[in-house]
Amino acid sequence: MIANHLGGGIVLIEDLLSKEELDSINLKMIEDTCPVQGFKAVGEKLFLEGGYEIIDKKEDIPTFASRYSDNIESLPFYDTVNDAMHRGVVEYCKLFPVAVESITNCVGRHFIKYVSGNFMGPHSDTSLSYKEGTVEPTSAIALGNTITVSIILNDEFEGGSLLFNTWDIIAKPKAGSALYYPSNYIGSHQVDEVTSGTRWAFLAFYSHGDRTFTSNASLEKYPERYEWTMKLREDIIQSCKEDGLFDPSVDLKNLNRLQRKVRYDR
Repeated sequence: MIANHLGGGIVLIEDLLSKEELDSINLKMIEDTCPVQGFKAVGEKLFLEGGYEIIDKKEDIPTFASRYSDNIESLPFYDTVNDAMHRGVVEYCKLFPVAVESITNCVGRHFIKYVSGNFMGPHSDTSLSYKEGTVEPTSAIALGNTITVSIILNDEFEGGSLLFNTWDIIAKPKAGSALYYPSNYIGSHQVDEVTSGTRWAFLAFYSHGDRTFTSNASLEKYPERYEWTMKLREDIIQSCKEDGLFDPSVDLKNLNRLQRKVRYDR
């Protein structure tokens, strides 16, 4: 596992999944086991369950990737991907320790499939859509996202690169590698059209703040959230110690003190 800061808080972590871990992931099982995310109507408008508005059914729907979030915990390789994702965020937060102050949870885990013709236009992962004429969100799922994770699960496709236009960064991680990047406008990105084959990835969001407006309200029980957050901090501190990234005499109760000039690998 090698973490490369590409710029703008965008970090490529190569070989996050080992070959053995990658081989254990059965992509067909995802389709066979988990229902694909659907659509919902809000007034006269149509939205993906994730909150993206569909302007023109004939033009838009064929371009959308398929998302699988229900029942994914039952997949035999789910823990493998989830554990790898945790290892990756530890590495990310060794570069950006201040990010830990804005992480209390990990939400929105799902597998995503792009087939030929699918793409995603420029967007950030904290964007909220609202009911027409109001400030009431149609979906608050993006509320509080801090860091987005995208783990690439296969290589059998053409196209499908991630473009971070603000930073002139184009990334196409190999299978088993991942991108970690800011969820807000700093990490605004798009996914180029897949021109052949099928592109599979696993996405999730490290988040903070009140998520009671989302479907994951059960995750907001304070004792469990506090325990999860403290575990993440301890894992980051321990990994920093092992890598000799700070003076052991430094008080690490405030992780902000760890922030340093990050490595830049472009």
